[in-house]
Amino acid sequence: MKRVSLAILVLLLVPHGVHALTMEEAVDKALENNQRLREFLYRTEAQGKRVDSSKAPFWPEFEVRYDYERFSETFFFQTKDASTFSAELNYNLFRGFSDRNTLKSARSTYDASLYEQKATKVDVVLDVKRAYIRVLRTRKNLSVARESVDLLERQSMDAERFYRAGLTAKNEFLEVEVELASARQSLLQAETNFRIARKSLDRVIGVPVGDDEVIEDIGSVEPMTLDEEALSSAMLAQRSELKFLESQRTARGYARDAIKGGYLPSIDLSVTHSQYGETFAFEGRDELFDDDTRGMISLEWNLFDGFRKRNDIRAEEFEMDAITARIEDTRESLFLQLTTAVEEYRVSAGRIELAQKGVEHAEENYRINENQFRERVATSTDLLDARVFLTRARIEYNNAVYNLSLSLAALERVVEGPVTPGSDGGKPPGN
Repeated sequence: MKRVSLAILVLLLVPHGVHALTMEEAVDKALENNQRLREFLYRTEAQGKRVDSSKAPFWPEFEVRYDYERFSETFFFQTKDASTFSAELNYNLFRGFSDRNTLKSARSTYDASLYEQKATKVDVVLDVKRAYIRVLRTRKNLSVARESVDLLERQSMDAERFYRAGLTAKNEFLEVEVELASARQSLLQAETNFRIARKSLDRVIGVPVGDDEVIEDIGSVEPMTLDEEALSSAMLAQRSELKFLESQRTARGYARDAIKGGYLPSIDLSVTHSQYGETFAFEGRDELFDDDTRGMISLEWNLFDGFRKRNDIRAEEFEMDAITARIEDTRESLFLQLTTAVEEYRVSAGRIELAQKGVEHAEENYRINENQFRERVATSTDLLDARVFLTRARIEYNNAVYNLSLSLAALERVVEGPVTPGSDGGKPPGN
């Protein structure tokens, strides 16, 4: 019966309808509202239309034309008015495969746009995770700062009581008051840091989260072992930046091949039907034929263009060489990013256990000094030092916990995919 009553009391005390924002929801909101991501989305759509435009040469062209003429002087077979209506159908039969290669180049450029968009997307996800974790960390540190003020206020009351009773000198009481004022200033700074972190989260999400909305904690992340070689292989296979550059290089290769098509002849087929008239209405002529249908196949071959095609081809090849060099540089940069991220993760994982022990020791040390202070065995300075150690230990533990989450988010960005335990033994340095 007591358990039922307690459950009912808890339900009554907990506000209904309170929504807690999760990290996944924050990421979803950012992907929906982030303006930088929208920019690359529109660029990808634009390149998609360029691909469609590159398909046009594979279709026939159809044109109509109307001409009306009026002469002041005429020959014996002419009339003063003449009109012509023509409908012409043109189709290119061969252009040295330039159209096909131009289309392939456009498609490869479109693929590059998709990879660039994906890289921007995972950058946004990382920015949101970092901002979200900063909110959690500053909130925890704010809680530590408030607790520090509470402890000092309690010590201040004890110190004042001892001073009023003549058990301690005034300077011990003043020392506590000075430390309390400093702690209150630190609390103000912690509150400011938390508000700034909330605003930074709003900025990366793209819409205000709201000061009243609860930010759900992500909880502690269990350290795991890492296989750097497996992560390296996954990174090379998944990184959008490398795929972006490779697609750009492929597009340049097709553009070069399209230029080479200019060395081959171009063959066109056209069919034209014309209607003639002696008035503006092209309704026929009295003495000449009223209409005409003509079919034509034309071959055009440029034999010399001042070395333009040759230079354009070399230019595209140099562009391909430049992209190849950039790919190699990007690979080296990514290897460094991976090594840095793995080492930071291992350091963060190693700090958690040490920081946890530090908190346990600091809490026990503060409890002992507080009891000794009330029994007049320890001085106020001893208790102040114990409080400093406790505050520092708790902040270091909070930083260690959230730094592990930050390093995991950074590692997932480097690999551009989920990170799973490996056999490398991602142990803390020195173990």
